[in-house]
Amino acid sequence: MTVVFKLMEIEIMVDGRRAVCRLLISWGKPSRNHMLSFVEISRRDKTKGWSHGSGWGVLYARKGSYGVYKSTSPIWESFVEPPDGYLLYLFHSRLASVGAVSLANTHPIIYGRYAIAHNGTIDKEAFGRELKQLGVDTRTGGSTDTELFLKAFVDLGGEVKHLRLLARLAAKHLDPEEPLLNMAIVDLEAASAYFITHRASEDPHFIPVKRQGDVLIASEPLDEGPWSPIPNDSLVILDEGGMKTERLW
Repeated sequence: MTVVFKLMEIEIMVDGRRAVCRLLISWGKPSRNHMLSFVEISRRDKTKGWSHGSGWGVLYARKGSYGVYKSTSPIWESFVEPPDGYLLYLFHSRLASVGAVSLANTHPIIYGRYAIAHNGTIDKEAFGRELKQLGVDTRTGGSTDTELFLKAFVDLGGEVKHLRLLARLAAKHLDPEEPLLNMAIVDLEAASAYFITHRASEDPHFIPVKRQGDVLIASEPLDEGPWSPIPNDSLVILDEGGMKTERLW
């Protein structure tokens, strides 16, 4: 289902800089405390003190079916708890950089059998030029760099080798104000996910963390832990076997 609260055609910057969104992905439904903590760090994150109020979304998937809820209102004004009974849950609160605040640009974004949520900013024009050399049609329904990345991933074949290739290309075209690529891609049919992280700077705001003992990744800790940082240039696979970390390249 998709719910629209309000539509705004603006772009958001903080202190003259583009700002990074917040993300949470979990195998199994996160605890209510973790969900409410995610709402609070979206209202005011712990690393910069920024608010991520350009809309939010949650995707919940199991093999053969999925649902998605999106709003262009801040998550702390419009949070709706997702249903029980799904295998994979992906939350995203947005602070818009590329693309206006609209439902089409709100993550998670779905294309084909995949969904994506992304923290960071890719130079869409430069990235698009490289994609065209690979034969990718760069036209998208929305206006975000995130949707373009997902479309290229699906159109190239949707395999992990394509994710690695696109991550390497995107890494060359990151916004210098937020030089990171933190991204979750969910296979809606298999109910599994990839999470990648590449950071040109080890600013604490850019470093995702995983909770020990759980299959859960977040942009920053949601409780006292234990949490551990995900190493730079990692590819994490989340599925029914748990969480496996590999080198991205």
